[in-house]
Amino acid sequence: MSPAGLFHPRSRQRCRRPGFLLALLVGITLPAAAQQPSPAPGQAPTQPAPTQQLPFPLPLELQDARQTISIRADAQQKEKDTYHLRGHVQVTYGTMTVTADSASYEASTGWVLAEGHVTFTETSAYLEGNEAHYNVQTGRGWFLNVSGHIHPKIVPGRRMLLTENPFYIRAEKVERLDEDTYLIYGARMTTCDCEAKGWSIGARRARAKVDDRVVSHGSVIRFLRVPLFYLPFMVNSIARRPRQTGFLLPQIGNSSQKGVIIAAGFFWAINPSADLLVGVQNYSIRGLGRIGQFRAKPSEDSDITVNYFGVDDKGFGPLRQFRAPGHSLRAQGQARDLGYGFRGVLDVDYLTSLAFRQTFTDNFTQAVDPEVHQTGFLSKSFDAYSLNLSASRYQSFLSATIGPGNSVKIWQTPAFSFSGMDNQVGHSPFYFSLDASAGGVGRFDPTFQMPTLSARLDFHPQLRWRPKSFWGFHITPTVGMRATRYGTRLKADGAGLTRLLGEFSLDLRPPSFAKVLARPRWGYRFKHVIEPEITYRLVRARNAEDILEVVRYDSMDILAETNEIEYSLTNALMFRKDTDGQGDEGLQARQLVSWRLSQKFYFDPTFGGALVPGQKTVFDPTISLTGFAFAQGRRLSPVVSVLKFSPLSHYDVELRADLNPSGGGVLNAGITANVHQGPVGVSLTDFFINRTAAFSTPLAPTAPWSTLPSFHLLRTVVTYGELNRKGFSGAFGVDYNFAQKTAHQVVAQTSYNFGCFSVDFEYRRFMLGNLRRDHQYRIAISLANVGSFGNLKPREKLY
Repeated sequence: MSPAGLFHPRSRQRCRRPGFLLALLVGITLPAAAQQPSPAPGQAPTQPAPTQQLPFPLPLELQDARQTISIRADAQQKEKDTYHLRGHVQVTYGTMTVTADSASYEASTGWVLAEGHVTFTETSAYLEGNEAHYNVQTGRGWFLNVSGHIHPKIVPGRRMLLTENPFYIRAEKVERLDEDTYLIYGARMTTCDCEAKGWSIGARRARAKVDDRVVSHGSVIRFLRVPLFYLPFMVNSIARRPRQTGFLLPQIGNSSQKGVIIAAGFFWAINPSADLLVGVQNYSIRGLGRIGQFRAKPSEDSDITVNYFGVDDKGFGPLRQFRAPGHSLRAQGQARDLGYGFRGVLDVDYLTSLAFRQTFTDNFTQAVDPEVHQTGFLSKSFDAYSLNLSASRYQSFLSATIGPGNSVKIWQTPAFSFSGMDNQVGHSPFYFSLDASAGGVGRFDPTFQMPTLSARLDFHPQLRWRPKSFWGFHITPTVGMRATRYGTRLKADGAGLTRLLGEFSLDLRPPSFAKVLARPRWGYRFKHVIEPEITYRLVRARNAEDILEVVRYDSMDILAETNEIEYSLTNALMFRKDTDGQGDEGLQARQLVSWRLSQKFYFDPTFGGALVPGQKTVFDPTISLTGFAFAQGRRLSPVVSVLKFSPLSHYDVELRADLNPSGGGVLNAGITANVHQGPVGVSLTDFFINRTAAFSTPLAPTAPWSTLPSFHLLRTVVTYGELNRKGFSGAFGVDYNFAQKTAHQVVAQTSYNFGCFSVDFEYRRFMLGNLRRDHQYRIAISLANVGSFGNLKPREKLY
């Protein structure tokens, strides 16, 4: 059989599939051979038995030890226990069917010998050949000059290229050893209709284990019939979830800042529930990188993944002054049942320096993130209560310089907490909640010295009254207190302090105003809803001056005195299909557009004297309204406007803006929009921060407003097509800084899907100061139902 031939078994014009695909094919279909025994030496040959001509075209139903064998043929003869069949032969045994021009069946041994246009059909396989030897009793046998296909069960990975094509194979011989093991000789395999327009893998010899692996010898990977790689020994997984020990294919890439990148790795399937990947990446300009990944699933409800990456950055040539050696570690794990109702979660993100992240991270969002978190906790929940034991570490890098003192670190270890959520007191309208915690906390800050670890205890009970509504008004008052004991303070003596706060809040929900429009429009009915909300909050401290001495570890420590009222008004337009009252019970109304305006009025704009002129301080009374910073020390907060518009399921937009109540327009604004129409998708995020938001107090700035910094960042991604859609697809994304007039990231990805394979290309540019002025080119070839080869990973695609 010509290796350049095509593979489809009927038209003889299609290609075949790699050793591991072949294994699945033969796994379902192939037999082993046996031959008629020869007479022993000196023994006279057995005299031919008389033959019996069987009626035509009588089907035979023969019963063996397990199930019935059905035989059909144009002409049938019986010689002892051997049936000779001629013309349109068909032998059926269970789900297996063999057809041929001629065949013989030996009832005593179960052997079937078929010749001439042999076909073998099974539930998930189809084979053609010149000759077949198959034992229906033992399931052993072989086929000669085989072509065919199978439909194996595939569990694809995320964003894996798929095809509906089966696995096509050609082989000189396929021998079945047992139910799951096959020997394959002279094989070619593929998922492409035609080898000349796709890929194939050839193997001189292969041993296949169904739902496990194929070990092939003398393998050649061909693309468009051109040999690309020769591997004397190759292991391919054919398991439903592929995991097989072996060396990974080398990867080659290029970067203007790192040089030529050559990567290689080794994957170790330790056992069915754990594996390890180790590898190296050599950057011709920067040095050697180390890669490691460990994954384990000790039980059905627990798993852990650890990723490590490190580089011994040499920084050759002009990049020597920007060297950023270091490493990063990312670990995630969970156990949903540790006994006695406890569950555990681990989330660790460790980094040696921001310079290392900016230099070597290919994800833009992560490259510009100066924060890392490490958290682990055990939790037990019962009824409305929960008990937690946790430890955490937070680090925020102040700059990309390497060395001590360039970051703020905060840690809590160990920390115990107990909480209960709104438990009803008897049958009364009162609800009680409680938060209590105790633990050790520490903070490293280059601006002042703090103890490595100090104690912090917190006790926070609340009582909420939920009376019945009155004329449509819902009033919910809440009273509480918060007592927090700190083992240290900001003063030089570092003595401990106790912060005692009393809280009162009143939540008022007036009745909503709603009107259903009388006449439907465009086949829909519309409803206009107006919902006002008013919340009053009062917080008083026993010693207000102690608040300024509290060391800030987390959100618990930024509480301050306040006397404020927040009011908001929401307008919403709802719509649903107009059914004229016929079967509209199950129809759900959707929100077409909503607009919410909210603002706070501070009766005490200094927060009990905690706001010090000239010092930028963050307090809970301000950040609870908006995620943007704004000028403090005024009675009126910015007016927060949130507009949402969602006319269709594939289109939504949200516009948020903080408006200056004293005039001057927009302080901060952000817009997010997503549109997906047919093959085209657009995602846009834009944030604008006005320079006037830099004022932390009402004092006059020392510099003119025009020289104060403002920020305007735009991120947009446009996509076309889908991964598994034949033809062209691609994406373009940009992160643009209008204030600096530079694109921090530009990425373009293109892909052409030929059906059984695709070619992917990416260009990416980073502009992150002197540390990262990088141009990257990456390419990958994705084989349908198999995976990708190259340095562009499927998870890094924008679509």
